[in-house]
Formats: sequence, structure tokens, C-alpha cells
Amino acid sequence: MNAEDPVVNAAREAFSLRIADSDNVSDHTRNAQAIAKAWRGKVYAMDPDRFQIEALVAPDLDQRIDVLDPATTTAYELKVSGKQAHSEFYKDVVKLIVWNEKRKLKLTRLVFITEASWGQKYLESPMVRAYRAHLEAHGLTTIITYLDRA
Repeated sequence: MNAEDPVVNAAREAFSLRIADSDNVSDHTRNAQAIAKAWRGKVYAMDPDRFQIEALVAPDLDQRIDVLDPATTTAYELKVSGKQAHSEFYKDVVKLIVWNEKRKLKLTRLVFITEASWGQKYLESPMVRAYRAHLEAHGLTTIITYLDRA
């Protein structure tokens, strides 16, 4: 994705607030929640009339899209930890497929944002690349953006 994407840039800014490495799972969970909340807040502040935050896929599913930009038919999902990022990526794609089945506004792009060190390990596999090519052939572009821990 273009480095100029303001939603991705907001994720980079929020990600920079992360805590130093810790072995405490509770610390990591609270930190990930704080980063996601800060990101959503930054996106909302950019244009509250444009971006939908935590857009409900369907009431019976209890699933939400982190950030939705109806102007570009783009969904943004943030997975703070890259661990098991491929599982979250697959789940997020399914959310878009279900959204498109239930809505008039069809989403055409998913921007999946995660940290680089673990995320790339999982998301640059041959299977994920084949899946993304399949989605592209069916009108759903997926863009994976990695955030550095530096």
C-alpha cells in the first residue's frame, strides 16, 4: 500500500506507542488493545463523516470491520501482533465476503496491517500468496502492510 495512505500512517503512529518487549501476556493484550484504540481514534479524528469505525458486518454474526472507508470501498484491519497473522487475515477476508453478500455497498479492497517480524513470516507463504491471487481474480484486492518494531 502506498506510504501516503493516511489510515496506514495512523496505524504506524499508534504502533509506535507499543511497550517494550515483555513476557507478560496481559501486558501484551492491554498494549494491543491500546494501540488499536489509538489507531481507530486517529482515523476517526481525520474525518468522522467518512470513516466508519468498528463497522458491523451483520447483527447476527457479532463481527466488525476495524475501519471502513465507503468512499474507496476499502476495509482496514489491524493485527497488532504478527503472531498467527495468517489466521486473522483469513478471518478478515471472510468478513468482507459476508459483508458483500449482505450489503449493497460492495467492498473491493482489504488493507491488512500487522507487525513485520512475525507477520511476514506467516503472510508471505506460498498458500497465502495463492489465496490472494484467487481473491484478486474475483475482484477483491488485498494489501498487506507491515509495521516495523524499530
